Amino acid sequence: MAKFTPAPGLEEALARMIAPHVQRIAHQVVIEAKRLAPPTKRWVTMGDDRVRPTHVSAQGQTVPGNLRFTINSMDWDRKHRGLGKHTYMDAPRDQTSRAVANLKNCRCSTHTDPQGIARHINAGPPVVTGKKVTVTVVAEAPMVVEAEVGTVYPGNLVAPGVFFMSRAAAIVAARR
Repeated sequence: MAKFTPAPGLEEALARMIAPHVQRIAHQVVIEAKRLAPPTKRWVTMGDDRVRPTHVSAQGQTVPGNLRFTINSMDWDRKHRGLGKHTYMDAPRDQTSRAVANLKNCRCSTHTDPQGIARHINAGPPVVTGKKVTVTVVAEAPMVVEAEVGTVYPGNLVAPGVFFMSRAAAIVAARR
């Protein structure tokens, strides 16, 4: 049996040669992650003097589409419904939030941005360290980790994760 010993520097040269290929794979992961990423939603009030103070403070709050808005609880809901300082709503008038006072006569709405998280997903340049090539794919946006893996709010309100980054990597890996 013959033994092969690579020439000094060969592995490093090969790493530099395959770096563009690794970059293309990372770009494919970015494309899939952008396709799978949830939209964002923004709380929008009517903007007049009839909007309750708890909703005025929520104006413009933006969260990934699979998560909940954090709204200050009304005193009545805290005293009579056992809610804490905050009410966690999927959308205005969300019955699952267990709030009553924060829902009654609410005229708020949400604005959805389909590219809300997707526009923040990028791949860095290939980094060659010795015989290793690394390319990092990141989604840098508020609450992106919670959107990926999900979260549990007080009162056992669950926002399931969408696993868009891990699913994207798995899809690209399955093509290889």
